[in-house]
Amino acid sequence: MKGKALNMRRFAVAATAAAALVAVTGTAATAAPEDRDSGIGIQSTTGVHVTGDWNGDGIDTAGWYFDDTGTWYLRNSNTSGGADLAFTFGSTDEVGYPVVGDWDGNGIDTVGLVRGGTWLLRNSNTAGSADVAFVYGDTGPDGQPVGYPVAGDWDGNGTDTPGLRRDNLWLLRNANSSGGANGTFTYGDQYETGFEVVGDWNGDGYDTIGLVRAGNWLLRNTNNTGGADLSFSYGAAWPDHWPVPGDWDNNNTDTPGVADAGGWFFRNSNTTGSGEIVFNFA
Repeated sequence: MKGKALNMRRFAVAATAAAALVAVTGTAATAAPEDRDSGIGIQSTTGVHVTGDWNGDGIDTAGWYFDDTGTWYLRNSNTSGGADLAFTFGSTDEVGYPVVGDWDGNGIDTVGLVRGGTWLLRNSNTAGSADVAFVYGDTGPDGQPVGYPVAGDWDGNGTDTPGLRRDNLWLLRNANSSGGANGTFTYGDQYETGFEVVGDWNGDGYDTIGLVRAGNWLLRNTNNTGGADLSFSYGAAWPDHWPVPGDWDNNNTDTPGVADAGGWFFRNSNTTGSGEIVFNFA
């Protein structure tokens, strides 16, 4: 998954991690950052920012998901203009959490939804039903996922698979099927307020995790407990900017991007600096 950051409305994190995935002892997971609540209005008005390689050319580009209609609008170049792809996957007033990845290893990123603990993935960017459906994770009392869903190529096999972040606990699975986590570790603080991001930060063929706290990017090159391998500032704090990393220049390395209601600002290195690719797509 070439850095498919998903900028979504808040879903509650349960008070305890589910035994169906992994037994957790010690301090319980906590509620998700309350300040994401006020983002619901922004997201329902302008849609959810997503990025992916929609046409298999090796370059990640911008997209929108509108949960009020279940409609996706995807663009194949990082330039100003309208959608190249528009289709419905989801329902009106969709309660699903959008995810993006290459689910079948064909080099093209496609869409998905997570409803509670159920993952519904589609292998083409067209209207239709899920091609792959399975349970990974739990459903909270409000019907939403317990934690924040993420997706990435955790084992370097060219296929993106599910993950969850619950506070500072990450639970990653190497198959698009029901079962337990293949990798479990902590990264971040208890009561973590950062936004989760995923990408191949060093070009080694493996997606790894990261956090963005108020414009500070804290990226790790391995999926295990430890400190940030890369740390830099890019973009403004939420709600002015939402983090959207991706491979903008087809060099097999994911780098930062940020988006607001209409503007997208991408950088080609994991360093502090200005946006090198700037365009409007709303």
